[in-house]
Amino acid sequence: MSGVITLTPAPVLDRTYLVPSMNPGKVNRAVEVHEYMSGKGLNVARTLHLARVQVASVMPIGRDDEHLLFRTPYPHILRIVPILGRVRVNTAIVEDGGRTTNVNQSALPVSGADWQRVCDLTIEQLIETDADWLTVSGVHPFDSDTGDHVSMTDLFERAREAGARVALDTSGLPLERLTKSGLVNLIKPNADELAALVGHDIPTIGAALDAGRELNALGVEVALVSLGADGALAISADEVRWGRATASRVVNTTGAGDATLAGFLAHSIRDEDRIGGGQPRLDLASAIGSACSWGALAVSLPTTLITGLADAPVAEVGEPDLDRPLVDATVPARR
Repeated sequence: MSGVITLTPAPVLDRTYLVPSMNPGKVNRAVEVHEYMSGKGLNVARTLHLARVQVASVMPIGRDDEHLLFRTPYPHILRIVPILGRVRVNTAIVEDGGRTTNVNQSALPVSGADWQRVCDLTIEQLIETDADWLTVSGVHPFDSDTGDHVSMTDLFERAREAGARVALDTSGLPLERLTKSGLVNLIKPNADELAALVGHDIPTIGAALDAGRELNALGVEVALVSLGADGALAISADEVRWGRATASRVVNTTGAGDATLAGFLAHSIRDEDRIGGGQPRLDLASAIGSACSWGALAVSLPTTLITGLADAPVAEVGEPDLDRPLVDATVPARR
């Protein structure tokens, strides 16, 4: 079985406080506190590891914080590039009932030389494992030499030359640029991000499908669109599948998107029956079912650390109801 290489451009130390309720401006008492190394790509990798998918997780990490890696589950899947500086810190305050308040530190700048080392290690891992996917997840830091976001162009070109598909889960200007680059096979926007990409509001599932097809026309093989309470869509140029799974409870929504992406990737790699030249055709029905199932499991947990997949709920998969209004209306897009 081939596998997945994940890259987390701006990893993070996650601190999660569980409180009965949150009173802004007052002293709040936490009943539990969790702290661990994290980042969207690392979350994807850890979940894939639980599913016994061959995976390695590349991360740049500040030399002053390498000791934190000893407090990370499954450290053997990590591939670290030591760089100058400290790791950023994200804080989540989770109330009973699932309401979550996040305070996320901005990504710290990375030098051009350090970023090149990160890209080189990523490609080295990709070739060594003959991976089907390179997945880049999370915030893209700024290049301290140029003042712009670090460039993914050379990395994505090299990955595709090596025969891998490229999956992207980010937001803002990097998402807009790379969606139009012709170098990305899969993107995972939510409804608001999708609306921003196409430049108009998305009131229905049918409108989300049409927007996804606009991205297909730009060269994106699959748009994996998270629609909140309305489930998710996997959209290709000639196929669409809708899925939804119901969580046993909603505790913490942070990390649900990472679990969703991991579920999709786990059913989108070569297996013993499909090994051969070229890339296999993606099975959207199986992939969206696993994506929704693992995403629903993630929201039922207090942190982004999933410890097992046995309790993931079964997802409903089928054709989308195109006229169905979205429960969570999209924010009007600004370009």
